[in-house]
Amino acid sequence: MLLAAFALPAGAQSIPAFNVTDMWWNPAESGWAVSMMHSTSSNQVYALWHTYDPREPEPTTAASDFKPIWIVMTGGTWTTPTTFTGDAYVTNGTAFSQPWVASALKSTRVGRFTLTFSSASRGILSYELSAPPGLAASDPAFAFPTLTGSKSIQRFDF
Repeated sequence: MLLAAFALPAGAQSIPAFNVTDMWWNPAESGWAVSMMHSTSSNQVYALWHTYDPREPEPTTAASDFKPIWIVMTGGTWTTPTTFTGDAYVTNGTAFSQPWVASALKSTRVGRFTLTFSSASRGILSYELSAPPGLAASDPAFAFPTLTGSKSIQRFDF
């Protein structure tokens, strides 16, 4: 039995401590959140960090001052029962109000997320993100800011 465990990939050896499906945020930093969907059958996590470009001026009432950034993580690995890490991407494609065109989907890797949970309701989002050099202006990651750091997160209580 022990021999079989060593034959598995490292990610397959860690079983998550709990299901992280929910909206996560930091109540002291209103305006951003991380939405997570955890598949208990595959132990994969889809995470979407929706935030605003930190290079924008302080928000005013003008809609043009708010530049949203959505960063997605699909796939990844539970490296321990409480730590999940994976590649992060920015994407663009067909507007939701239009018929789907698969060829319009563009995705660019911009770094990695690590989600470390101290309990079923608290954790830390760590990130190292930046656009690769030489992107065309049509690329979804063109002019993407460099973002590195970590933020405390907790489940959003509805």
